Parts: sequence; C-alpha cells; structure tokens
Amino acid sequence: MPRQARNPQTLSLLLQTQGPTASGAVVSALGVSRATLSRLVAEAGPAVERIGTARNTRYALRRAVRHLGDQWNVYRIDETGRARVWGELRALHGGFRFAPQEATVPEWMVRDYPDGIFPGLPFFLQDARPQGYVGRALARNVSTRLGLPANPERWSDDEVLSWFIAEGLDLTGDIVVGDRALEQALRHVEGVRANAIAEDQRENIYPACATAAQRGELVGSSAGGEQPKFLANVSVREGGLRSVLVKFSSADASPVSQRWADLLCCEHLAAETLCAHSIPCSRTQLLAAGGRRFLEVVRYDRPNAIGRRGVVTLGAIEDAIVPGTPADWIDAARRFEAAQVISQEDAKSLQWRWCFGDLIGNTDMHRANVSFWLDDGLPFSLAPSYDMLPMLFAPGAQGDLSEREFYSRPPLPPIAGVWADAAVAAGEFWSRVSTDERISAGFRVIAARCMEQLQDLRDRYG
Repeated sequence: MPRQARNPQTLSLLLQTQGPTASGAVVSALGVSRATLSRLVAEAGPAVERIGTARNTRYALRRAVRHLGDQWNVYRIDETGRARVWGELRALHGGFRFAPQEATVPEWMVRDYPDGIFPGLPFFLQDARPQGYVGRALARNVSTRLGLPANPERWSDDEVLSWFIAEGLDLTGDIVVGDRALEQALRHVEGVRANAIAEDQRENIYPACATAAQRGELVGSSAGGEQPKFLANVSVREGGLRSVLVKFSSADASPVSQRWADLLCCEHLAAETLCAHSIPCSRTQLLAAGGRRFLEVVRYDRPNAIGRRGVVTLGAIEDAIVPGTPADWIDAARRFEAAQVISQEDAKSLQWRWCFGDLIGNTDMHRANVSFWLDDGLPFSLAPSYDMLPMLFAPGAQGDLSEREFYSRPPLPPIAGVWADAAVAAGEFWSRVSTDERISAGFRVIAARCMEQLQDLRDRYG
C-alpha cells in the first residue's frame, strides 16, 4: 500500500470522515496490521481517542469547537450549592463523548451508552438549550457578543455548547459545563441572597420586571415555554429564599389580557387540585399589581434558591433511550415502563396526569411539559407536575377568542381506573374555577359548562 496510508494524518482523515470507527474497520480501510494501527494511534497522540478494549475497541478523532478547545469538565451543583466534577465532555468528529470522572457510572449510561458516545450533545444537556419566550430574549442578548444567530432554534450543537461554556451559569437543572461557567455560577450563588426581592416588595417590583421582559430584555436565565415570563429569587420573611418563575398577563384591559389572567388563575387552581390528590406539583402563588396578574411558580430544580437538582424531560429521554415516538403521555408511560426507564408506579402516575390534563382541556401536554429527576440510577423518577392548565381556551396567535369545544377522549379499558380517579380531580378543578371570583364571569360560565360535560363523561364511563 502507499506509504502515506501508514502515517497518523491518514488515520486522522479516515476518522474525520467516518466518525468513531471500530478497530477492525480501521485496519481494513487502511490496509494495516493491528500492530501498525497501535503505532499510528500512539503517534497521533491525544487527538485520537481510544474507546473500549480488545476486539470492541473503537477510535475517534477529537475536534475543536469554535476555538474553545475539545474537552471540558462537566460539573453538577448539589442541593447545598456545592459543585463536584461529574465527568468530561469531549468533542469528536461524528458526535460527543461523555466520560464520567466518578467511580460510579450512571446506570443509564452503562446500559445504553457504555462507550459514552452520543451523536450530538448528550441528552442530559438538550433541555438546557435556550428556548421559548425567555430563550429568544437570551439569544438576542448574546448573539452579537458570541457570534451566534439571533434565533436560538437555529443554533447548532456546537453553538449551544459555546454558549454553555461562555455563559451557562444558570442552566435548567444542576449541570454546568466548563470552568468559566462554573466560576460564574458560584459567583451567581453568592449574589442570589443580596439581589433577592423581598417578599413584601414583589407588587412593587414585578410590574417593572414584566415590562422589561416584554421589551425583550433578559430578566433571569433561560426557561422554556411561550408564555411571557421572567425569573426571580424571593427572600421570605422567615429568612429563607425561593427561586421562582413568574408568568404574567398584559397590563391592558383587553379581552385577550383578561383571558390570560383567567388562565394563570386556572394554573394555580390546577396546582392546588393536584396537591390535594397527592400529585407532586410546583407550588404556585397569585399576585395582582400594576394592572397585571402574576403567577409565581417555585422552581423545583432550585431548592432553597441556592441549591440545584438535575432534571430531564420526557422528550430528551425518548430521543436518547426509548425507541419509537409515543403518541402522548399514555403511550410514553407504556413504552418507558416496558423499557424499564420508569417504574410501574410512575407509569401509572404519568397516565393519571395525562388523563387529568385531558379532562381539564390541556391541549399542550407535549414532550417538554413533563420531566424526571436526573439521577445516576434507573428507573428515572417523575419530577413534580408543571404547566397544567386548560390551554384549549388560550387566545390564538392573532388574539382569537372564538368559542372552543371542550372534548375529552373516552378511556380505553387499560386506563379506565386511572381515568376515573383523574376525572374526580378534574371535576373538583372545574368546580373551583366556576366559583372563584378571581376568574372573570365569562370564563366561570365556560368552566361551569365544562363541568357539566365532564359529569356527562363520568356518568357514561364511570
């Protein structure tokens, strides 16, 4: 064979083209012996990564990401605010590799990603991408400085990673990528208490935060979802702290603003109903100030505002671990349980949540609206419920408030028991909405009608 095929550059070119490649395939493609391959790998140095052992060995070529290097520490911040090295992320031609630095390797990794190679950013980082209303504001804020598109939906994995490294101090969950971001995160923790909003000053401060958020200014860090919102830390009278996500209605007196104010109250009442039925749920609180209604939602991934806890959405797990595309949470519960990703109890709870949401007109139960705790073990455990409200009645993109028909799918036999129990809770929810004076008279009429329709369903299906 030509002599050039026996040098490290040819090996690098092969791995750059093919991505992580089994040793046998490399030997065949280069026409060399295994001994020669070992020599070429040694000559290539750390640029070529050896993965696995013996006949299962694969080789991959590292690559630099936007002049930021090719490897970064991945940290996790615990519930007390202390950071620890969880592993190392390495950029490869053909994907990324996550190498745990601890003696205990996560069970889901041992089972599904034993070599630590992912085709894109690992699934546990996917949910931290800037997204939704706040994510767009964040992208506009950093696009020029970091040389990124103004629309975060257009960011490649490398561009997302560059943002993690440069400014990912307060990502959703508990993960921080890179030393620079960790330093910023620890400084951020130090300033949380000093910059917290006093509980009795929220009515004075929240209206200005809402106005700034509507202008497109970044108030807090990234959070998903399309509804206007900002993030804050609140100091309570007893001396504690809570980290909150604050949704809000517009300050005008339009029918659209009133409908959103009604829906914020509905989300609060749904959370109270879920808690009453022993379904873990984010704690919420309603406030009125500056002509707006505010819904304060306590972030369960930020215990005591200082600590953090890891979370991962259903969609991220589905893409990474569970084959197929579930039609809804009912289907996802079956698939996840069969794949031993969640327990039978959590599968039942997930089905219950879907039935309850369907029975209160929640048409927005997508893959990112249910999450699990990101722990090292399997199965994953359900995190508290959030974003549970009757989105069927949300204004359309152009402010459309035309009449909507409330309809719930009849329960199939496998979920009949879960459906019947969820229907009781849904009935309590509609009863609360139809009698709560914080809800407009017009929407209380809608709620009363939904309660009647739900009762008809319960009479038919039990």
